[in-house]
Formats: sequence, C-alpha cells, structure tokens
Amino acid sequence: MGSTAGDLDGYADVTVYEDGTVVRISIRRTSDDAYPSGRRYTVHYGALTAGPETLDDGTVRRYDNAHEETKGHERHVAPDPEPERIEFPGIEELYERF
Repeated sequence: MGSTAGDLDGYADVTVYEDGTVVRISIRRTSDDAYPSGRRYTVHYGALTAGPETLDDGTVRRYDNAHEETKGHERHVAPDPEPERIEFPGIEELYERF
C-alpha cells in the first residue's frame, strides 16, 4: 500500500464484509505520556459475532498499544487469549504487516 506516517495520522475506518467479518482501524498521533511511541492505534480484523475461531470479542488478529506504558505493543491472535508483546516497527510497517 505504501502508506506514510502522514497518511495514517488521524486515520479511522470500519469496513464490514458480507461474510460477517470486520476490519477496524484507528491510528492517531498523541502527546499523552501513556503512549511513549507518540501514537495510539488499533488495527483489528475479526468477526461481528464471536465464535470458536475468534477471541471473546470477535478478534481474529489485532495489533494495539492500548496499554503501551505498562504492557507495550501487542499482537492478539485467536484462539490464544494471551496477547504477544511485540517490538513496534513504526506505524507504517505495522500497518503494512497487518
């Protein structure tokens, strides 16, 4: 896709597909001390209705830094309920990886 950090600043989108899957993306720059990377983000692929192949919230795969200051950057992958801590490669590379 070739997105730049500038392209992704303030980016938010929700796309629901006919098969019941959904992609939710929210990326924004922040000066909040809780986000040392200077970004607050969630990139989520999942199902509208949780099932046996998702986490309880319908997640199939999600990258986020909801608790960056205490937990760092995380990748959530169903069916494992425990997120994996990841190194943050930068918002452009993370978006492309997703």
